[in-house]
Amino acid sequence: MKKHLMVLSILAIIVSGGLLCFGCATETTKTSTLSVDVVYPFSEDYSQSFKNGIELAAREINDQGGILNQAIEVNYNDDGNNTNTAVEVATRIAENPGFPIVIGHRSTDDVLKVGSIYHQNNKLLFAPIIASSKLNLAQNPGAYLCAPSDDAMASELVGSMAAQGISRIAVVHSAGNTYGKDFIQKVEEHANSMGIEIVDAVSYLPNLDYFRYYVKKWDSMGAQAIVSACVGNDITALYEYLEKTGNTRPVFASYDIEVQAYTIPQSMKNLIQVTSYFNNTATAGAEAAFIQDYQQAYGLTPDLPAAQAYMTMHLAADAANQAQSLETEAIKKVLAENSFETVYGSLSFDKRLISGIPVFQKIYLNDQLVPRDNMTGGGNSGE
Repeated sequence: MKKHLMVLSILAIIVSGGLLCFGCATETTKTSTLSVDVVYPFSEDYSQSFKNGIELAAREINDQGGILNQAIEVNYNDDGNNTNTAVEVATRIAENPGFPIVIGHRSTDDVLKVGSIYHQNNKLLFAPIIASSKLNLAQNPGAYLCAPSDDAMASELVGSMAAQGISRIAVVHSAGNTYGKDFIQKVEEHANSMGIEIVDAVSYLPNLDYFRYYVKKWDSMGAQAIVSACVGNDITALYEYLEKTGNTRPVFASYDIEVQAYTIPQSMKNLIQVTSYFNNTATAGAEAAFIQDYQQAYGLTPDLPAAQAYMTMHLAADAANQAQSLETEAIKKVLAENSFETVYGSLSFDKRLISGIPVFQKIYLNDQLVPRDNMTGGGNSGE
């Protein structure tokens, strides 16, 4: 009887052990997925290239093992390029578990508004499109600028004007727009240091008849060039007005003209120089490799938003993988102490501003913006 009980006990142990092992095998083959939140005006037509850049980077990250050995999936969130909607979206996704870095938004005002929401929920915000150096201020903790700052781009723009012998300029920006005001302020600072005089500053685009008054004033003051930091519909209006008033001055524009397609009169295009940083005609290096991969994936040449989306997604993954953690403080430490290989080369953060992206001027060639041959090499600083 004892022998029979012993056999039954042994069988019970074997069966229970087998069940335990079966459970262990199930756990080891199970794969988890990490959700990454991306916020942009995805309902707008101009957002497609940005989305393509995110998707391409996500596929590459997964092919390389994911983030901390977890495959990633992208959670696309549409903020409509509207500050109220941006706040609603940020409030909703800030509490999402999983990946602690959010990628977005498109507008400077939106990023400055929602940064504190992510910070309060122990998340970081990587801003791929805006250029505001205000992100380094104490009241904007947790938000990282993943593009050259307004200061870096203004430095390049003014240096390029000086190299072309321009000493008197008029500046135009959109009324009430934070990015435009800040960019023009940086232009003024660099212009003063290089002896370039700003003869007029305009933040209001009236009707065409009144705009003629501006042009006559610029003529009388000897303005040799116009600097534009207009955004949105003001970009289209400005160039229409300049064409209709017979403008022949060069126009130095901020990079916002590259973020989406704007209707610009053909006669104006040969006068425009755009401060930019993505070399869409690169034939060697990381930029060229990205261009080739993007063309193979989508049959199109990537633009600046595509490159920024691609770079920022990879940057977020690299930061977490180097930290070997999804803890915010561990990732912040890695961001502060390391450089990262990107589509633009080796980059690092100066506080929370990216540094190391070369800034240069682009001109229109066959309706495409391409880098000027004689780059000045300025504008590399983060702030």
